[in-house]
Amino acid sequence: MDYQVELNEIAPQPVAEMRFVTSMQKIGEDIGIAFQKIFAYLCETGENPVGPPFTLYFYEGEFDPDNIDMEVCIPVSRVLEGKGEVIGREVPGGIMASTMHFGPYIGLEPAYKAIDAWVKDNGYRYSGPAREVYLNDPNQVDEKDLQTKILMQVSK
Repeated sequence: MDYQVELNEIAPQPVAEMRFVTSMQKIGEDIGIAFQKIFAYLCETGENPVGPPFTLYFYEGEFDPDNIDMEVCIPVSRVLEGKGEVIGREVPGGIMASTMHFGPYIGLEPAYKAIDAWVKDNGYRYSGPAREVYLNDPNQVDEKDLQTKILMQVSK
């Protein structure tokens, strides 16, 4: 797949979120549990999502598949109080190098490599967590039809 990398500026976004550490073996299950808890909280508050869900990945240096520090986020219209494990906060905006991935989540690595090459070739450096925005639902479309936008916060 040929990945086209773009530079975009995105605005800060209020979210309802859960942050946790997981592994590649448990990531799918843990993300599902987090989405369930966040949506249950949103139902309690009467808040509705205002955009597609996304995840943030926090790491410095090499990626460790057994120690993935991540956050599952649902965009909302305002910063919420939160409850228990679900936190209300604003995710910072900024300049993002981004590309689209079409197909199964297991195949995301080439999209990250394309962004990494673009960042290095264009004199940028990473300045925030990686972000995966899920533009459709794996429970409603075939894996081959999944659409995921990958964004990496960058600066010169």
